[in-house]
Amino acid sequence: MKNKPSRRPVFLPRRLAARLSGSQAAASWSRPVVQIATAGVGLGIALIIVASSIVHGFQSEVRDLVVGFGSDIQILSAVPQSQQVLLDHETAQRVAALDAVQAIHPFYTMPGLLQSSETLEGVMVKGIGPDTYQDMLLRSMQSGRIPQLTMSDSVVLSSVLLNQLELELGDRVSMYLIGGPTGMRAKTLIVGGVYETGLLEYDASFVFIPRDNIQQMAGWGLEAQVRITPDQRAEALVFGSTYPAKYLWTGVDVSDERVPLSWRGKGPHDLNEVASMQSVELVVTTRDSDPYLTADTVMLQFNNAVWSAIPAGGGWRFHASGYEVFLEDGANLGAADGAIYAVLPLGWRTETVLEQAPEMFTWLGMLDLNVEIIIGLMVLISVINMTSALLIIILERRSMVGMLKALGMADSQVLRMFFWQAVHILGRGFLIGNIIGFAVVILQHETGLIRLDPKAYYVHVVPIRIDLAYIVGVELIAFAICAVSMWLPAWASMRILPAAALKLKD
Repeated sequence: MKNKPSRRPVFLPRRLAARLSGSQAAASWSRPVVQIATAGVGLGIALIIVASSIVHGFQSEVRDLVVGFGSDIQILSAVPQSQQVLLDHETAQRVAALDAVQAIHPFYTMPGLLQSSETLEGVMVKGIGPDTYQDMLLRSMQSGRIPQLTMSDSVVLSSVLLNQLELELGDRVSMYLIGGPTGMRAKTLIVGGVYETGLLEYDASFVFIPRDNIQQMAGWGLEAQVRITPDQRAEALVFGSTYPAKYLWTGVDVSDERVPLSWRGKGPHDLNEVASMQSVELVVTTRDSDPYLTADTVMLQFNNAVWSAIPAGGGWRFHASGYEVFLEDGANLGAADGAIYAVLPLGWRTETVLEQAPEMFTWLGMLDLNVEIIIGLMVLISVINMTSALLIIILERRSMVGMLKALGMADSQVLRMFFWQAVHILGRGFLIGNIIGFAVVILQHETGLIRLDPKAYYVHVVPIRIDLAYIVGVELIAFAICAVSMWLPAWASMRILPAAALKLKD
């Protein structure tokens, strides 16, 4: 019966490397060099973890702030001269049903001016209400509160604007909205809240008011009212348009049948002529049927021999600047943009956050280059340290190599022995680096120990975002590069001749 060949020679280089890297190396004069190399590798890995976590945290923090002021994707009117869309709940539901979409909200914005007694500032006015996104603003409030009433006269300013306008909480400020059919409309508001995100470029531009104020002041729809005189005459009043108005008066009898009346224009019209009617309905549109000015309705009711007017509330209630779409974490922006555009009706378009703030995201993308440079330098330094350490180890073990070769060990096994010894040292360095690196980033994440000047860095503390998949991938590549690089210095062991090494020992 033939004996099975032993597998021990295959594992012999690895076992010798383990012994040389362990307690057997305690008295070795190369030990300080190995410790320095291990520390260098550990420091490099720690710097890679810290640098990547800070840069990714910074990118994530700034991106979240930019998205908070807008959204991942905005749905807008495709008509260049139009600054608003007609709210469409069916379209919003189709968008919300897409896999990548987390939420969809209407938004209301208009350019404007803020004027205090001391100065004048150009701003972007954004409306807030029960159906709008408010998470970013809630997180950033410094004092006061966000107005809850839709027609409140309260405005929320950033601390930057508050200082520029020389205002305090509770002061009055004049606001002018620019655009729409009315050109410019003014309103006096009270400073009811102060926020601060640290993103000064946006803090100095955005103010927040109740959404109904924007809808009404922007003139997005008609608003009709009817004045009833003591002698029972009705006269229509129309607001929100410079176009000539078109008036449609309809009588409604007891059976709820509608009868067109012969009344023309705004009046006044004698209500005694329709005393037999239960009510009268007035629908006001523009003569040119402007699609961007929604019609409004007023109902005249006849009760107890008295006529009273009940307005619908204004056509502007059905308009918004567009819709804000927020995506799930990790969703592909380009793919989501295409999917959303595919379900929109004609006359609507999309705009991604990259298109809204291209300069900001170009700058954030350039930060990745910094991380790549740091990773490259740390890997190069680790390779140099390990090469020096391994050459010194080989020089120290010269006599041992000669004896092993004299006993029959092949050059390839000697080569693998030193290679595995280098891998053991690399492994210790990577382990130490991970412990130090993660300890530092977790400490900063939990305590915010290192703070920053938001005027220079946009954030108050050094932000941390630990991307485990990214870090593991980088470390695996770095370890592979360092390990493969060790074959070259290990090759020096093959040039050691047994006779010369043993003679040197003697």
